[in-house]
Amino acid sequence: MKTHAHPPASGFTLLEIVVVLAIVALVLGAVYSLASGTLTLADDVQRARRRDSREQAFTTFCERLMMELPATAALNLKTTQEGGQYLSALELEHVPSPFDGTSDCKLTLFTESMAGGGLRLMASVEKKGKEKSEIRVMLFEDLSECGWRVFDTGSEQWATRWKEAIEENVPRVHPRLIEWSATQGGEKQRRVFWIAPNTSVGLVTVPPLTGAPPPAQAIPP
Repeated sequence: MKTHAHPPASGFTLLEIVVVLAIVALVLGAVYSLASGTLTLADDVQRARRRDSREQAFTTFCERLMMELPATAALNLKTTQEGGQYLSALELEHVPSPFDGTSDCKLTLFTESMAGGGLRLMASVEKKGKEKSEIRVMLFEDLSECGWRVFDTGSEQWATRWKEAIEENVPRVHPRLIEWSATQGGEKQRRVFWIAPNTSVGLVTVPPLTGAPPPAQAIPP
């Protein structure tokens, strides 16, 4: 009796299927890693561009602010220590609001501690008179360092404190230079702004007296 041999069954073995699946998984993982890396790089580039644009806008704002500082403005700089961090506050009295141009406002550029650590730089504008109000805007966040200094021409050194009288019609002598520095993500930024000289300092108004009045005295820092 003759027997007929059956041809081997066509198809993939279990081992071959496992190998193919492993190769597909490796290819998909490589594609995902490449796509994820590309998206991360794009996000980093976009964040860097936004940070650069914000820093440039802040630099332009400070340049105009210091160059156009009114003669009646009073500049005060305070630096305090809180929880191992140095917090600074630059106060400008009798200046127009940078938001809507309202006159005789108080502009403060100050740092404050963040809940999760680090610092943020804030801008505060206080309006006086009948429409008294306050506006706060965050300029930078996640800063490890941030502060202001002025150049004291008397001692020829940078100082973290400066005091001028805030009363109206009082003579003032502003510092010639002011410095802003900040560190974010290990990258340190430093900007130095020139303050327009106060050549038209307002003098205290007094009744007419016999003889020449005494010369106005500058208020020391």
